[in-house]
Amino acid sequence: MNKPTNLPKWLWLWLPIAITLLPYVARIISPATDAIIFGELGVIENITVIFLVCALVVAIRSYKYFRAFQFPIFKFWIALLALGCFYYLGEELSWGQHWIGWATPEMWQEINDQGETNLHNTSALLDQLPRSILTLAAVVGGIFVPVYFLIRKKTFSADQFSFWLWPTYVNIPTCLAAVVVSLHKKAYTLFDTNVPYLLDLRAGEIKECLLALFLFMYLFSFYLRLKRLN
Repeated sequence: MNKPTNLPKWLWLWLPIAITLLPYVARIISPATDAIIFGELGVIENITVIFLVCALVVAIRSYKYFRAFQFPIFKFWIALLALGCFYYLGEELSWGQHWIGWATPEMWQEINDQGETNLHNTSALLDQLPRSILTLAAVVGGIFVPVYFLIRKKTFSADQFSFWLWPTYVNIPTCLAAVVVSLHKKAYTLFDTNVPYLLDLRAGEIKECLLALFLFMYLFSFYLRLKRLN
C-alpha cells in the first residue's frame, strides 16, 4: 500500500483521538460545557466547518497538477468529492444562517423539523442517506481496505490506479473513531436502558466531525502525492 509519509502523525492519529475524547472530558469537568462544545457555533461545529473548508481548498488546488496525470478519470472523482464537501459544508452552516442569523421563512419552518434553512432536516432521506453513504465509505475504504492491504503487505506505486483511489492506513484511527463513537448509545437503545449521564452526548455531531476529517485527509493526501508527482 502507498506509504502515507506526507501526512503528519498529529493529524492522522492524535487529532481524531482528541476530537473523540474532548466532549466527554468537557462533560466530566462541567455540564455547562455542552453549549460550548455542541452549540450551533460551538467547538465541534466549527472544527467540522474548518475540515470541510480545507477539504474544498485542497480539492480545488489539485487541478493545478492534473495536466500530466495519467488517470484523467480522477478529475471527475475529485470534482464529485468537492461537490460533496460543498453540500456538507452548506448544510452544517444551514447555508449561512448560523453565522448571519437570518429568520427562517414560515413555509420552510413547516417542512424543516428544526426550523432551519437546510435540507437535511426536511426528510430522513436527505439526512440519513448521505451520512450512511459516507459512513459506509469510512468503514470499507477507511478501515477494511487499509487493514486488508496491511495484512497482505500489499504496496502500490504511483503508476497504479489503486495508489490514487484507496485511502491509506492513516485513515484507520479517524474512521474507526467515527464508527465507534455512537455505538454505545445504540447499544443502550437496543437493550432499552438509559444512557449514563456522562456518556449521554450528541455522538452524531462528533461522528460528523470525524467524517469531515476523513474527507479532508483523503483529499489532502491525494493533493500532496499529486503535487510531488509533478
